[in-house]
Amino acid sequence: MQKIIHIFILLAAAVSLLFGQGFFSSSLQGRAPFPDAVDVRTSLRSSITGSSWAVQRLPAEYYTSETASVKVKFQVLRQNDAFYILLINSFGGTYPLYGAGTYIIKRSLEDGSFVQAKIFLKNDPDTFIRFFPFGDRAKLELYLYGTPLHRDLILPVSFEELLFSPFSRLVSLSSGRIDWPLVLPELLEGNSGVAGMIDVLREKIDLLPDMEDGAMDDSGRFVYIESGERESGGGFNCSGFAKYVADGIYYARHGRPMPVEPLKLKHPDLRGDPWSNRFEDERDPFFGLDWTRNIAFTLAEKPDIGYEDMDVRDVPLAGYIEDVGYPMERLKAVLYYLALEYPGSFYLGSVNAQFGKDPVLRQHIHVVVLMPYINTMGDLVAAVFERNRETSVESLLRRYPGESIHLTRIEGGSSYILPPLPDEDH
Repeated sequence: MQKIIHIFILLAAAVSLLFGQGFFSSSLQGRAPFPDAVDVRTSLRSSITGSSWAVQRLPAEYYTSETASVKVKFQVLRQNDAFYILLINSFGGTYPLYGAGTYIIKRSLEDGSFVQAKIFLKNDPDTFIRFFPFGDRAKLELYLYGTPLHRDLILPVSFEELLFSPFSRLVSLSSGRIDWPLVLPELLEGNSGVAGMIDVLREKIDLLPDMEDGAMDDSGRFVYIESGERESGGGFNCSGFAKYVADGIYYARHGRPMPVEPLKLKHPDLRGDPWSNRFEDERDPFFGLDWTRNIAFTLAEKPDIGYEDMDVRDVPLAGYIEDVGYPMERLKAVLYYLALEYPGSFYLGSVNAQFGKDPVLRQHIHVVVLMPYINTMGDLVAAVFERNRETSVESLLRRYPGESIHLTRIEGGSSYILPPLPDEDH
């Protein structure tokens, strides 16, 4: 039986290469690979479409896909009022459920009918296509890093036909509506600079001391941000740490860190309102916003730009709110877009959240560093650093649900050198 299936897989692979994969070799040449195991999927059609009783009793099996050049795990699971047929692509010797090219097919326990199919487009649980039976056609929705790009997109083929077609046919049928170069991007140059900065930070981050209100001044000594006074022990708070990361660009150009005082400059004429301005001195609600804008402005070193010109305002995947930023829940999609649009750049983020009592204000309460790039699989790599440690986008989402984050963009330089700490040999 296994021999017959293997022969069928080879035949299916040949058909796929003739009628499916050609789309990718012409229209999406040079883009991130998508491992479409259509040969395994079509060879198992009778197992996928069989009677509910029979399918649920099928054992887990492993197959080799010629079209995707991966091994595929076939498995059936029952949960609540449905059973799921899983076709899981291997990745790095394992079978991650949310890997690129994995299909999860849902059928009803009651009557065995198809409910939906889910295709993971990247190695990410929140980036997928899901399609449903819709009469004699299929209805589709697409999510990119948790952000819905399309809903209720009708395709002129049946659910079952789409399920057993090469993925390239789905791309072709939807190309007039879906921006596939965004979803499956070109393999980019310029990412190595960001990856290099991440490596430099990771080597040094465990050595960085922590101190409330702490930063490094332009002489390379630790100071308090508010007073400017020297501190012999010293260290960084979140704002001082973000400055130190950005100093890696400034120090490589000028041989010294940025001065602190210009970064404390307030811009009440550019942000705020009569209500929040009443608390400018008492609460300093826009410190993080002003601080990150001033750093980005300083590093831009362009005479014809203003303090807001390095703000990230025009990401089509999420709505920007003036002086507030983007919803935290959209941060991953925003970073993905920015990594494609500005390879080699990194970002300072100012978290905007409700804070304090009598009154509760929406303030900029925390500063983070975000370094995104696209890897050779077309996946987003988003390194997050804050207060002398590495965290993650997921950590920010857990700590600041429902809040916002404002971003300023900094172009990475050809050279990145972190200033030596005061106790290091010069």
